[in-house]
Amino acid sequence: MIPVLKKGKNKTKTLSYRPISLTSCVCKTMERIVNQRLQLYLESESIIVPEQAGFRQHRSTEDQTTHLSQVIEDAYQAQKVTLATFIDLQKAFDKVWKDGLLVKLLRSGVKGNMYQWTKSYLHNRKARVLVDGHCGQKVLLRQGVPQGGVLSPTLFILFINDLVPELPKGVQAALYADDLVLWCSEEYATTATYRMQLALEKVAAWAEDWCVTINREKTTATLFTLSAKATPGKLTLGDTPLKFEDQQTYLGVIYDKRMT
Repeated sequence: MIPVLKKGKNKTKTLSYRPISLTSCVCKTMERIVNQRLQLYLESESIIVPEQAGFRQHRSTEDQTTHLSQVIEDAYQAQKVTLATFIDLQKAFDKVWKDGLLVKLLRSGVKGNMYQWTKSYLHNRKARVLVDGHCGQKVLLRQGVPQGGVLSPTLFILFINDLVPELPKGVQAALYADDLVLWCSEEYATTATYRMQLALEKVAAWAEDWCVTINREKTTATLFTLSAKATPGKLTLGDTPLKFEDQQTYLGVIYDKRMT
């Protein structure tokens, strides 16, 4: 495992590094075979929700950013507001609950040799950290899917797949792997706030059930409106009030509340 410094982070802090897993050529070859078959099955059976664009053929970040922009512009034309919440999943790949992932594989109909191989691949994984040519001692990886692994993205989008169906009526979502945004467009900001709060409660309950950590400090909301009178209500995630920002960056695109 090689620690790679995140862009713009302090190199003296351990949390500033992303652990990239390097596996053997034999393992990577097997991962590619399993990944190809798993992706084919998930797509042919329409198991992955259409709201997910990450690591899927013929899908890209532009799908999500363009869709969100169009939703906001359509709401402006209809003299509505759009309330959006940008949710930060903390160390999403590193903290995947392995047993929970295996449950979701079975629920999706993945059985037999593919299931058994994936179970073996996930359990009892050990890693050593390589820094400046020196390797540390082996440690058991109790949670997470390997960052940099060929199979990891597909396993992750399956793990997060059942979140979207939990959302209440009137609230939509866009996912690009672990980049998640929720929104609702309403005539009144109070109605949008009410619907969004219900959605946040569903997200919090889902996260607790599946051992997912939400970074509540980095999870923020924006009320997109052309009206100077429209003001956002209070939103909470658990017992944490969410901050409202006039500007958001989603998948590299900057959105301000007036879309200027």
